[in-house]
Amino acid sequence: METLDRRTLLRALGATSLAPLMGTAIPATAATVAIARPGESRYQYASAQQAKKSPCKLTSQDSGGAMSIFELYVPSQSGPVRHVHHREDEWCYVAAGEFVFGVGSEKFTLPVGGSVLMPRAVPHVWANTASGDGKLIVTCAPGGFEKFFDALGRLADNEVNDTRIMAVMSEYGMDYVGPALFGIWRQK
Repeated sequence: METLDRRTLLRALGATSLAPLMGTAIPATAATVAIARPGESRYQYASAQQAKKSPCKLTSQDSGGAMSIFELYVPSQSGPVRHVHHREDEWCYVAAGEFVFGVGSEKFTLPVGGSVLMPRAVPHVWANTASGDGKLIVTCAPGGFEKFFDALGRLADNEVNDTRIMAVMSEYGMDYVGPALFGIWRQK
């Protein structure tokens, strides 16, 4: 398994403000303040449906390429297919619902307030197991993952299948390695 370097981990957790206390110099990456109001996405998705399901609260451009942050709305019994990122480390914080995460060979069930770091190159899958809608706050580092969500959103509902998902994933440095735990998030 590839190890995380200290700089990537700190950025993924949004802890760059702790760097001076830890004696680590992390260069500033953003030149301006980035504000996302409730219900607002800082990235202009081509699909209104995608903008509603995964509003981008901090874009790669906002963070100087360091990270992208999303608020994901996940219906009950749904989530993505099992996949592996070759570019991004992914951190998830459970804001509503209850989620099961399969990371490598480990499985975790996390309630509201729980979080998990899923390092790049480690296959993972997750799903909302609660009876109602769930919400995750997701950080991807480095940034740019909003472009993947936009590409998925451009697929018409009748085009969403494993073959199309695999093609989009491949374009954005990911591999499909298995089905979703319940149902595909997009189709719920």
